[in-house]
Amino acid sequence: MINAGTKLCGVIGDPVKHTLSPVMHNRAIAELGIDYAYLAFNVKTSNLGASIEGMRALGIRGLNVTIPHKVAVVQFLDELDPLARDIGAVNTIVNDEGKLKGYNTDAAGFLQSLDAAGFEPMGKKVVLLGAGGAARAMGFALAQAGSLITILNRKPTLPQAVILSNNLERTCGSKVTVMELNATNLKTVMAEAELLVNATSAGMEPAVDETAVPTDLLKPGITVFDVVYTPYETRLLKEAAARGCQVISGLEMLVSQAALALELWTGMQAPLGVMREAAISAVYPGTGGTSVKTPEIEKTEKTNVALVGFMGAGKTAVGKALARKMGKPFADLDALVEKKAGKSVARIFKEDGEPVFRKLEKASTTDIACKSGRVIACGGGVPLDPANITALKQSSVVVYLKTSNTEIIKRVSSGPVRPLLADGKDITTLIAARTPFYEQSADITIDTTRITIECVAEKIIERLGKYESFRF
Repeated sequence: MINAGTKLCGVIGDPVKHTLSPVMHNRAIAELGIDYAYLAFNVKTSNLGASIEGMRALGIRGLNVTIPHKVAVVQFLDELDPLARDIGAVNTIVNDEGKLKGYNTDAAGFLQSLDAAGFEPMGKKVVLLGAGGAARAMGFALAQAGSLITILNRKPTLPQAVILSNNLERTCGSKVTVMELNATNLKTVMAEAELLVNATSAGMEPAVDETAVPTDLLKPGITVFDVVYTPYETRLLKEAAARGCQVISGLEMLVSQAALALELWTGMQAPLGVMREAAISAVYPGTGGTSVKTPEIEKTEKTNVALVGFMGAGKTAVGKALARKMGKPFADLDALVEKKAGKSVARIFKEDGEPVFRKLEKASTTDIACKSGRVIACGGGVPLDPANITALKQSSVVVYLKTSNTEIIKRVSSGPVRPLLADGKDITTLIAARTPFYEQSADITIDTTRITIECVAEKIIERLGKYESFRF
């Protein structure tokens, strides 16, 4: 119940009618049981400075910052986090007893959404549309990841793109090309593009008929990311999907960056899964606005155990021990993928690429989720696709095998090169990007860092005994 001690957070932007932030944050606040509240404030550019001073004067604990204020708000703050300073844009403000510090959580949220889709940005040719606050964060993330970036911006605001290019070259050491956004230049760069990122507001409600890129320039094989998330499937994404492109909605980035912001304000771990459900429920009102899960799924008895976690966490070894102790068949998802493809995981990655592997993995996950009474060792990337977890949770209790970074690196380094690391991906970066997905999917978490395989299996059995909907 809101009272005089309630801490207020919110989002400022223009417009903000479309924002899902209040839905996500207030659901998370209720889940955590803390005395906070979250509101949306429509702030015109002319009132930006006054609104920030109002935040300070009223003791508002935190604000998210959205279009069009992410860059302009910097001048009104007392301090910037190093990442926000390098990016040159802020999407989160923390009020620490009158001192306002700006952060940027967009970059991490963006990389997590790419990773979830199986897209590796290193060395890829990227077309980035826009040069505002969102584009700055995504451009920084891509430049840090080693992408080859071309920024396109409309002529009146082309100087912003030049500033962004110079900033990326200075902070990341990357060569970035800048071009005017027109039909001729767009056609030229799209001919070789591997990733298209729309960081403009084109297609946002109510202007849902707008699109930043003509349909005929969208060729099969391109990955298309649209920062716009209302509507969930923008015109750009619909047309891209119809042309055979892989599409990624900005909703995933929205949820990830929001969770990071909430952690900055509260010092508590955000319930990422709850926030995602709230956002999807708001986009699809038919789910009741509270959860995308149905009561039928929640009440179903579960007889499977699905083990998730990063490579080297011990999913296969623990899974076999657990299956033996419980008297259940053991299933390894990677082995099921290999059977479906007729070749090894390493060959799939080498010959067909990660996107093909992810499709096979998704199909195999759906197949095994329909079975009962099994212990399932999931590949490290399974939780990155929400559809996989939704399928598994209908029949499985999901157990996250958590392991320290040091131990994972030690275990992975002592064996053969994993397919996902064969092209030089940084393991620490991968762990950081994937950990939130493991945490949000988990019904049970077991730390495997310093205990034996047999002990881990025993701990899982003990925890399952207290899990109401699980049937041995």
